[in-house]
Amino acid sequence: MLIDPDASTRRDGKRLKKINLTENEWQEIGKLIIILEDFAGATEYLGGSKYTTISLMYSVLAIINQKILPDDNSDVEVIDLTSQNMAFDDDVGYEDAPEDEPISGQPIRRKININMPQNCINLDKRVKAALYQAMNHYWEVPQEQGMLAALLDPRFKELGFASNSLRLRSQEQLRNAYQDMRILTGENQEVELQPVSSNSLLARIFQDNVTHVDEVANYLALPKIHHDDCPLTWWKTNKTRFPVLSKLARKYLAIPATSTPSERLFSEAGNVMTIKRTQLAPNMLENLVFCKKNWRLVEGIFPLKY
Repeated sequence: MLIDPDASTRRDGKRLKKINLTENEWQEIGKLIIILEDFAGATEYLGGSKYTTISLMYSVLAIINQKILPDDNSDVEVIDLTSQNMAFDDDVGYEDAPEDEPISGQPIRRKININMPQNCINLDKRVKAALYQAMNHYWEVPQEQGMLAALLDPRFKELGFASNSLRLRSQEQLRNAYQDMRILTGENQEVELQPVSSNSLLARIFQDNVTHVDEVANYLALPKIHHDDCPLTWWKTNKTRFPVLSKLARKYLAIPATSTPSERLFSEAGNVMTIKRTQLAPNMLENLVFCKKNWRLVEGIFPLKY
């Protein structure tokens, strides 16, 4: 564009040259893509609504946290995450608001000066450090629901991402939840393993050593399933084997990891209740949204043509 015969094109080329990214900025963008690609993948996966998401939440967070772990903690700048300021405000150039801008109760929006090049020195390390501190700040204490869901997922029940103390604590929480569910449902599912009937001396020695094995012990002793298998299908197949735990699985594995499914449902309702259809009765709106979200579960919603 700078050598184009047309004068207006040359002027546009000069303007673009001032705001175009520098070579250092392109290189840093490539590094940031590698850092942020897992965040994009986690956002997309955990926002799903047709499969279990909460059981994978803490495993995903542990993997991302390990990837953005700073190389040298001594050089990590401490960021005040309680402040509204951005972590890289010092590296961004802002333009002052025009004097004739009307005064309102809202804070004045600052305009970024795009002509000022970004400071690319150790930018990838500083971004990783900021993300690492944010992860530890917002996900400091694992929630009981998320850890129980991971434990009730046959794919991740080994909790390989967790420490040994957290793993033991989660297993104890599962046993407590199991006992509460047994009391709630009025079921006594302890299985008494009787020794084989025999007149031998060995059988009489172990006659009094009858053990009680509950569902939790049996479930934890099983090998985990493949990561491509559906945990809900597994629990459906094994619900007679684990009648109490299967109820816990339905309770915890149905929890969405993010609010994306509910927000998506609100959007679907907004597409049905448009400005030209504001007279729809509440029950009609509910039925229309239900049909829109579930019509794939039936063979068809339209009458057959003969």
